[in-house]
Amino acid sequence: MILKELQLLSEALWESIKSDLKFFAPIQVFVKKFAELDFTDPSNLSEIKMYSEKIEDFFCDYRDDGRSDFFYVPPHETSSNDKTIKTINRLVIQLNSLSKEQLQEEFESIKPKSKKRSKGSGEVFIGHGRSKLWARLQLFLKDDLQLKTLVFEDESRTGDSIVNILDDFLSRSSIAILVMTAEDNTAEGKLRARQNVIHEAGLFQGRLGFDKVIILKQEGLDEFSNIAGLQYIPFSGDNIEQCFYELQRKFKKLGMVK
Repeated sequence: MILKELQLLSEALWESIKSDLKFFAPIQVFVKKFAELDFTDPSNLSEIKMYSEKIEDFFCDYRDDGRSDFFYVPPHETSSNDKTIKTINRLVIQLNSLSKEQLQEEFESIKPKSKKRSKGSGEVFIGHGRSKLWARLQLFLKDDLQLKTLVFEDESRTGDSIVNILDDFLSRSSIAILVMTAEDNTAEGKLRARQNVIHEAGLFQGRLGFDKVIILKQEGLDEFSNIAGLQYIPFSGDNIEQCFYELQRKFKKLGMVK
């Protein structure tokens, strides 16, 4: 699943650098084209390598090479993305070391497969950013509604691929709740939800259907493309409890609670 992970990381990187296009101007085009690549097409293998090398070269210039006697602190723009860049570089090296047969298997594995909508196993996935409001939502679902929940914090996932973790959540979830809180600054000075939450919203809508994905949207959040056509439950400030009544009605309608 090297290609699948590269695809997800390239999209996440593009979303991240869009918050400061001025700083990332030298590699803006490379990152954008990398994220837009068709990773199912074997003819794009050389472009995958080229874009990743250009991006890696840019980040290398901001890393501490250990040769200076001065204490060096890299800029936040690069340090916050450096782990992603190193992972991309490692995956591209792995990809280029594969045999023709292994490469063919990689490209076959990422080709879209028709999937039936998942009914899950009655569990509720909670997607969230850095805000701890999700914990109050989880308590409500577990203690008041007696529902089983799925969150990344439930157990240690050290060494697990994000692709495998999300695949597991997608297959087990019957419904998904995405807590969108205003956390990341945009270039226009507005606040948007964490990009992982927006990504998860799309993933679960595709697997479960639009009616099985509930967005809890904090007031003051800069709306992302297409949210105007989606149903969401608004709440003000940290008062996520304002959503609980509507949530309970939704679960009753779906037959998940009495």
